[in-house]
Amino acid sequence: MRFMVIVKANKDSEAGIMPSQKLLAEMGKFNEALVKAGVLLAAEGLQASSKGCGR
Repeated sequence: MRFMVIVKANKDSEAGIMPSQKLLAEMGKFNEALVKAGVLLAAEGLQASSKGCGR
């Protein structure tokens, strides 16, 4: 079974403002735990919705 972890966009993320260093560190710890457990398949980020096709 596969899962996708998604963080809901907000005004700052849509404007390209990066999360705080604290949040990035916590996300890093979470990803590291997934790697150590052997369950992390990929960790690419998604593009902002402003880069979508706009249909």
